[in-house]
Amino acid sequence: MRQFTATLGALRYEFGMQIRRPAVWITLAITSLLITALWSQFAQASLQGQLNERGVYVPPMPTDAMLYWSQILTMFLPVGIGLVVADRLARDRTTHIDEILDTLPASLGARLTGKYLGSMLATLVPITLIYVAGVMYVLGHGDVGHVLTYAVEAFFAQMIPATIFVAGFSIAVPAVMRVPIYQFLFIGYWFWADLMSPKIGIPSPVATMLNAAGPWAQEAFFHFQWTYLRLNPTPAQGFESIALITGLGQLALAGGWAFLRWQRAGN
Repeated sequence: MRQFTATLGALRYEFGMQIRRPAVWITLAITSLLITALWSQFAQASLQGQLNERGVYVPPMPTDAMLYWSQILTMFLPVGIGLVVADRLARDRTTHIDEILDTLPASLGARLTGKYLGSMLATLVPITLIYVAGVMYVLGHGDVGHVLTYAVEAFFAQMIPATIFVAGFSIAVPAVMRVPIYQFLFIGYWFWADLMSPKIGIPSPVATMLNAAGPWAQEAFFHFQWTYLRLNPTPAQGFESIALITGLGQLALAGGWAFLRWQRAGN
């Protein structure tokens, strides 16, 4: 019970600290503006209808615009998440708060879990607002029932697993390396592992379930193709991809806990 209370206390503290940081809101706002510029080109065709290559008019499809909104957010917003979460452990070291916390009865695991949950949930607040803004725009073009259903399901199938994955690594890995180095490597990793087209010819896990941007879940559950990939997954594979991505995030956090415990034992 004491450790649960410690986790809850750390969660509240980290949530309050993270949600008040201007850097969180500014970074995600700038990223969302770039995303919206990319999305608007596709959205107009899906929301207003268009002529296909045969000259036949294709009626508006708000659900396609909604699914592409979820897709493009999950492709790029996790980069912002990783950048704003990565300094949470480093801040405790530079301000010597970790030395004070080590004197308290709360375990390292409880504090680390609370830090992870608090910073992740706080970062999800602006992300959710950005997501809802796009959903509201699409809702103004009809098909309200399907758009709302897809919006909720896609958020939990794509954005939430990606956030869990990125937050786990961005809390844990900076315990081993300096924050700027991690941020630089993380950006490179994300574009290499999740966004790089297989046509480039460089080996990459982009077409595997290690892709944290949600292609398997989107195509499995909504039959909506993820940019340049065509995976033809089953619903079971969609769930497997979610389990793998979220599990890797938790594994990274456990690895960070083990390293910090070993480091403190050595001191």
